[in-house]
Amino acid sequence: MKRAAIGVDIGGESVKLGLVDERGRLLERETFLTRGLTRMALIDVLSAHVGDLASRAGGRRLKLLGVGIGAPGPIDVERGFVTFFPNIPGWKNTPLKSILDRRLRMPVRLDNDANVMALAESAFGAAKGAGNVIALTLGTGVGGGLLIGGRLYHGHRFSAAEIGHMPVSEDGPVCGCGSRGCIETFIGSGYFMRALPPKLRLSARTPLDVERAARAGNREARQAWETAGRRLGGFLAGLANLLNPEVIVIGGGIARSGALLFGPLRRALRKNAFPIAARSVRVVPAKLGVDAGITGAAALLFFPQ
Repeated sequence: MKRAAIGVDIGGESVKLGLVDERGRLLERETFLTRGLTRMALIDVLSAHVGDLASRAGGRRLKLLGVGIGAPGPIDVERGFVTFFPNIPGWKNTPLKSILDRRLRMPVRLDNDANVMALAESAFGAAKGAGNVIALTLGTGVGGGLLIGGRLYHGHRFSAAEIGHMPVSEDGPVCGCGSRGCIETFIGSGYFMRALPPKLRLSARTPLDVERAARAGNREARQAWETAGRRLGGFLAGLANLLNPEVIVIGGGIARSGALLFGPLRRALRKNAFPIAARSVRVVPAKLGVDAGITGAAALLFFPQ
């Protein structure tokens, strides 16, 4: 009998979940909005959707291994606690795993959303087969996940791989976390708005707008991408020297810019990394797209951490 798992991706505005087989294929998919839902109401709705997907797994004659959940913010993986959700109130120190264990009567695994994205790309995506992987998501913020020896690295208190909040300049812009000069402030979407002259800011409101302007030949827009790529490449050179990864996977909206970002990034990494680290690492765009959270959450059952 073929195996499957249910993956759940909890976001600030919606929850996406699906039935995933052991080859990483998404067989069934569902979504519901979180707006207006209390903590227990969200758990009620989530439980109902999981029950529906479990029934569909039975109809497909699949062996259901359990439910994996990827959630934002700090997650106590050992106890299955949500420390808090950054954009959903009322979740401080919630024992989500034990609540769902009782309700669903099947194994439940819980981890940070950036970690499960890293696991998904390592198991089924751009870093398939690699055991030492750094994964980044570039958007409004910068998220990160880390695999060492084929296993997710959580750190002492489950807060490892907060890559976006690694400081690179003591007098840089103030970050949303309250610190100054985090790498997120130099490569996140807010950077592009600060980097442009006032006239271009009126028409370019997102990194995608800046990308279009760069491809149309705008010099300031191209320079913004060149600077972002160079900064990220230099930063990743430091991580490559520290961790010597096989693959660095970069996803998120900003990463879809292709050569505008990856060209200067790769040049800066080769220039600044220790030669053996630079030669041995591949820097690649993420492959799994918007469903990586679902696939990675399900992978927690296929590849127990």
